[in-house]
Amino acid sequence: MASFPKNYTSLPSQIETVFELFKDRLDKPCYIAGNGPSVNEVSLSDDEIADGTVFRANWFFLEEEKRFGDRVDGFFWSVENKGLRNAIQEIQARDQYTIKAFFQPFLPSDAKDRVVNGTAAAMLPNYDHWAVIATNPTLARFLMGRPLPTQGMQMIAFAAILGFNKIYLAGIDLYEQAASRYAWNVPEDSRKHLQEKDYKGGYESNHDLEVDLMFLRAVREQYKFELIGLSQMNVMAPYLDGSERRFTTRQTPATKGGNIYVTLADGRYSIGAMALARSLAKVSDVPLLVLHSDPYTPRALAHLPNVQTRYVEKLANPHNPSQTRFLDTFTKLRVFDLLEYDRITFIDADCIILKNIDDLFQYEEMLAAPDWGIEITSDFNSGLFSFTPSADLQNRVFRSLLSHESSDGGDQGFLNSVFGQEMKRLPPEYNMLKRLVVHHPNLVNMADVKVIHFVGDKPWDVHVKKAEFTQLESLWSTFLEVKDWQHEFWMNKTFVSRRWQKQGTRLEKPQPTPADGFQKRLNSYGSVKRHVVRLGDRMLPPSIAKPIDRFLKKAGIL
Repeated sequence: MASFPKNYTSLPSQIETVFELFKDRLDKPCYIAGNGPSVNEVSLSDDEIADGTVFRANWFFLEEEKRFGDRVDGFFWSVENKGLRNAIQEIQARDQYTIKAFFQPFLPSDAKDRVVNGTAAAMLPNYDHWAVIATNPTLARFLMGRPLPTQGMQMIAFAAILGFNKIYLAGIDLYEQAASRYAWNVPEDSRKHLQEKDYKGGYESNHDLEVDLMFLRAVREQYKFELIGLSQMNVMAPYLDGSERRFTTRQTPATKGGNIYVTLADGRYSIGAMALARSLAKVSDVPLLVLHSDPYTPRALAHLPNVQTRYVEKLANPHNPSQTRFLDTFTKLRVFDLLEYDRITFIDADCIILKNIDDLFQYEEMLAAPDWGIEITSDFNSGLFSFTPSADLQNRVFRSLLSHESSDGGDQGFLNSVFGQEMKRLPPEYNMLKRLVVHHPNLVNMADVKVIHFVGDKPWDVHVKKAEFTQLESLWSTFLEVKDWQHEFWMNKTFVSRRWQKQGTRLEKPQPTPADGFQKRLNSYGSVKRHVVRLGDRMLPPSIAKPIDRFLKKAGIL
């Protein structure tokens, strides 16, 4: 039986009532606990529970341990489920939890004729959190379509609109673990009230990761509050102010070689380094150090005033990569040998910088942006990372070369294996993969992008053109100047000619055909003879023309 939406004669009075509930608690912490596996990493102290506001959702009471206490200041659900409603009535009858307020955008399915019935009475006082969210037109649009933002996202928006200054999260995993949807096993007596999609891992059809992230981004851009993660939530991490992004400002004064941007450029990647250096010079005074094992690189970059170069030995890839593009990528790990600098930000040479990112030099932690492109993953992308060099870190990296696997066969998979959990996540704007704006355009605002990363085909690949990236590649080309274009011309000319030779596509000298010989003979005749021969060739069938032709040749006439 379908549920019924709530309707009001005076919606503003309903919303005002909700604001009154929490107006004296907005300067206290708000704890939002989802039901994802990472929620089991967190337990609040008695003082934290007493001092804060706790929001829970859906089947939270299946937890094996009351990690957030037995008082629930707000219980949220958005889809009618009679089994869940009966279970809520039962846990309250047994005094297992005390629920102060219920939030749902619908009336119970059996309340069409009776506004108050047994289970409905057990869920009082009852309010509509969608009505609160809908006070913001941008967020209201998300509730008007499908798929909907998940319950965790709705609770964050609700708390932000109410005005909580600090919102703490746990267990909002965005179904990161495909094998496990909840932090606990769903018992059979609960499963009978659910569809398989409701307890299997991963997103179900009524929700979508991109919608969740778009919704969260909209909330973050329109409300000022601190969002702190209490558990390991890798997909959420770029939008958090704490936990995954709890950066510590450096307290020690700079005593070594200062701060430096570093890249690796061999072969045609020196063309990319030109655009990178030009773009960097427009927004920062910090120089770019280019590591290289190709002796041509220093000559190609000598005309750039903000570039330094340093020769390094190639570092062989120990993981037997299946793709040739990964053969030399481990050479970028030589950046961990640069112990003379205070702070280093490494950037791949196929990037351009649109806005100042010198703020990355202010922190102690290792920082990187998520690897969001065709897919939204929990890994970080190694095309940009910032760190404080040390001998301990250097030894750790090189000791791990043979003991840690690489999921992709390249440096990125290796670095995620070594630093996956401790690498603090930056927002995607710090390293926007070109594929993100094509496959998930609503997850990034180009006006906010600081770095564009041209993964895959490169903008200097003159033999490749994909229409969807034309605008971004045009932007890349605007950073090159005349001297850069000269280098690009000769390097691409050399590359393309070698590529054709390697692929066996050089034009071979054509072999002569009988038709070529006939034409050559015609050209040797005078105009009258040439006309007669052509006329005969056209008018006579081959069975007659060929014997006559042989006879005339033998007689010396032709």
